[in-house]
Formats: sequence, structure tokens, C-alpha cells
Amino acid sequence: MTQTAWVLSLTQFYLSLGFVLFFLSLELGLAWVLFGLRLRAHRSTAALLAYRFWVRVFALTLMLGFGASLPLLLQFGTLWPRIMDRAGEVVGPLVAMTVLTAFVFKSCFLGAMLYGQRSLSDRTHTLVVAMVAVGTSLTAYWIVTLLAWMQWPVGTTLSENHYQISDWFAVMGGAAPALFGVLLTGGMVLAATLMLAVTAVRTDTRPSDEGDRSVYAVGLWLLLIALVLQALLAAKLGLELLPVQPTRLAAVIPQWRSGSPDRLTLLAWLDLDALRNAWALYGPQGSDWMPQVPGWLKGLKDLAGVSPPVWPTYVSARLAVMLTLLLAVAAFWSLWRGSRQHYEPDVLTAGGRVRLRVMMWGAVVLQAAGWAHVLVGSLPYAVYGTITLREVGTTQNQETLWGGLVLHLIVYAVLALGFHQLLLHTTRFGVVPVARHRGRA
Repeated sequence: MTQTAWVLSLTQFYLSLGFVLFFLSLELGLAWVLFGLRLRAHRSTAALLAYRFWVRVFALTLMLGFGASLPLLLQFGTLWPRIMDRAGEVVGPLVAMTVLTAFVFKSCFLGAMLYGQRSLSDRTHTLVVAMVAVGTSLTAYWIVTLLAWMQWPVGTTLSENHYQISDWFAVMGGAAPALFGVLLTGGMVLAATLMLAVTAVRTDTRPSDEGDRSVYAVGLWLLLIALVLQALLAAKLGLELLPVQPTRLAAVIPQWRSGSPDRLTLLAWLDLDALRNAWALYGPQGSDWMPQVPGWLKGLKDLAGVSPPVWPTYVSARLAVMLTLLLAVAAFWSLWRGSRQHYEPDVLTAGGRVRLRVMMWGAVVLQAAGWAHVLVGSLPYAVYGTITLREVGTTQNQETLWGGLVLHLIVYAVLALGFHQLLLHTTRFGVVPVARHRGRA
């Protein structure tokens, strides 16, 4: 597999995976937000109004995430055709469970959630909404388990270049719980910032209703809590992965030459040609910020061919930390201001409305930076430490890969633009009532 083919295959695959992870994360966050709103709707008209609006956004998010997942499944066979020969005993069942959960468990309850509210009692419909949230979580967990296992292949043994399952519970453990927590809290952050941005747009053109005020208060509290939880879970994930992934750790520090761990650089300009820091602002010693760091670490100079892309790995980690801090400050300020104004979105200033929209885009970039670090930091491995992507890569020519990449870019651009336009339309016109004889929306 040539370098160009490898880059094209990886770009196409990560484009699809990133698109799926974004909508899956948003879907997961909205699913649990809707369950909370549906619970409150038993005694609050405002929560019911909010639920009726946001269930439409959830359905749109779900359909886009489902549509984007189909090319990703195909790419396993077209871009990485030999992965099943090497790790099919792990990959196959997890992909099958993902498809089964999405098609059977979640979809069955989804129909009752979207179209059965008029026919079901409040308690039964609330249970249905809860089951949709559980089904979405299970679907996400199988995907995260596969990604986590590729990062840290626990619960398996490598025999004759083929992975075999030794302990399924260990496979579903490892880094999977922390990684799922990062995905879930990231979805909460995306859902909260989207709720705040949409509320800012809606109340800019018309007076707010009870649902807008309820969403505004819930979004402010949810954003701050989710940011704190995601930061803690991301730190836990780092503590689990970095000691078992010395190549990622070398790029994060960065550690140029083998020896005892260097001091962590908070910010630096990396000179890849000279293999040194051209400029650096140093932080704590490696053993101080991570006790699990080994006493001797191989440097990037001695990791030629097996080290991750240094700049993307280094920058993505620091970008995620910086955006988390900035969003936390903005969330705390917005919550303080909102509480003083009794969570009334109508009194938001023009600057406050802009701040809420910027926070939404900041949350999007934060999730992209975090997942970029997780995925890029494990390169060039498909299964860390044993199977490289080049070993399982495609033999297709570069023209075919270029064509596939351009086609995927066009499709995903159209899907993203369509999501944006439909969201704007829903934000502007709200929930359109449905005639009784045609069912209840």
C-alpha cells in the first residue's frame, strides 16, 4: 500500500467515522435530554412544549446518523479488506450487535415514540422514550467498544496473526467505559449548546414561550455539568491509554530522544526536521502529572515508522483542553447571568445571543479535536501495537480512492447543509400541528 493510497484511505475513513460519531453523539445526548423533558412533562406544560419541539430535531439527527453509518460499514470491506482476516472474531460480532441494536431494539421503540404519543398513556410513552435512549446508548456502546479495543486490545490473544476472544467481559471493559462516557457527555455538551443557540435564534424574532424558558434553563445547567464530567472522563481515559500507548505519549509530551520522560510542554513549536522544540513553555515533569508513566520512554527519534503524526496528535490534545476551559468559563458566566435574569431568554443582549451561538461551534470543534486525538494518536496501527493499517489496507488504485473521497465529501457536505437548513426551518416555524385524523406528531 503506497503512502498516497494510505493517506486517501485514512482520510475517507476518518471523514465517515467523524460524521457518524458527531451525529451519534448528538443523538445520544438528545435522547437522554428528551427523556428528562418527558419525565418533567407529567407536571409541566413548559417541558411538554420543549419535548414536542426537540423530538423533531432528534428524529432529524437520527436519520442523518443512520444514513452516514451505511458508507462506514461498506468502508470496512473496501478500504480495509484484510481486517476481518486478522481481527474478524472481534470486529464481526461487535458490528453485528451494533446493527441489531439499531435496527431492532431502538427502531421498534422509535416508532412508538414519534407516532404513538396520542395512543399511549403518559407513563407508557415516557417508558418508550426511555427505551429509545437505552437503545441509542447500547448502539453507541458497541461502536465505542470496538474503537476502544482497537486502542487497547484486552480480552483477546493473538495466535498465528489472528485475534481470538479469551474474555468477552474484558473486551467490553478496558477503555470502553471511559470512552463511552466521553461520547455521552460530549453528546450532552453538543445537545446543550444546540438548545441554547436555537433558543437564542427563536427568541430573537418572537417572544419566548414556556418551552423556550424551560430549554434555556436546562441547557445552561446541562452544559456546565456535562463539561465538568467530560473533562474528568477524558482525564481518566488518558490515564488508562497513555501508559499502554508509549508512541502517543511521546507525541503528547513531546519526547524527542529516548530516556526518562521529559517535562510536559504546555505550548511549543515543534521542529520536526531537527527533532526538537524550537520554542516551548514547559509544565510539570512526566512522573508528576502521570504516575503511571514508565521510567524509560522511547523518543520520537527512535520511533520512525511507528510514531503517530506528531503535529496533529500534539495540537489536538491541547486544543481540546483549551476549548474545554473556555467553554466552562463561558458556561459559568452564562449560567450566572441567566440565574440573575430568571432564565428569561428575551432579555438576552445581542452580544449574549452571539455568545451562545459561538459556544455551539466551540462545542463542535471541541468534540472534533478530542476524537481526532483519540484516532490519530493511535496511528499507524489499526489494532494498537500489533496490526498496522498498511497491513490490512486496500489494493485499489489512487484514482478510485480520489473519486471515493471526493464523492464522500460532496455527500457529507450536502447532508450537513441539509441538516443546517432543516434545523433553521424548524427553529423559525416551530412545531406544525398535525390533524387529528392523521395521527399525533
